[in-house]
Amino acid sequence: MPNDRPKLRTATEARRRLGEHPPRVARPADRLTDVTPGQPPYRLLWFRIAAGAPGEPPDERYYADEVRPKDAGTDGRLEWEAVPGGLAQAVMHNMAEAAAHTHLLSTDMIVHAEERLDRSAPPAFLYLADVPVAATERLARIVSYDGTSYTVQPVVYGAGGMANDGSPVSGVVNLGELWPDEKGYLAGPTGYDRIVSLVSTPAGWTIILHPPRMV
Repeated sequence: MPNDRPKLRTATEARRRLGEHPPRVARPADRLTDVTPGQPPYRLLWFRIAAGAPGEPPDERYYADEVRPKDAGTDGRLEWEAVPGGLAQAVMHNMAEAAAHTHLLSTDMIVHAEERLDRSAPPAFLYLADVPVAATERLARIVSYDGTSYTVQPVVYGAGGMANDGSPVSGVVNLGELWPDEKGYLAGPTGYDRIVSLVSTPAGWTIILHPPRMV
């Protein structure tokens, strides 16, 4: 019958057996768990979308100025101020619009962004934001027609009626004008505001509005 009791060893025997198994040396750190230098240095900052942001053709780039919270105004709303010595007219990329090539963030909008180093040599800073933009349509007022495309003023409807919403957009084509005598019909009549719906496409803002026809 086997003896299942623990074996008792003398101190001399224990020291002898220990000598047969040298102390375990430090194991090399696994490459997946080793402490290595982190990502390139970066910081978080707040930007205000500046006027005149690049958008021809529309894409995800914006000019932005670095700002910081100042205090709560008399109405309780947060007020912002320019950061002394901060960034001005930095090119910020809104990654949420990179695939759709849209350009829908409005002027003066406050955006949270990251400052990161790219992989160029020498490395340069990139300013990245991720502001979702769900809208694919917006309203605009026809400003003029140059013979091939329209210049429009984006507008938004508020308590006081239609108000301008950002800078004018040029080069907007109406895909609904199919015949030569229909070209530019949205530019008139003079003295009246013509409000149209703009549709976002990979090529930029477009109008899809057919003139009335007798068929």
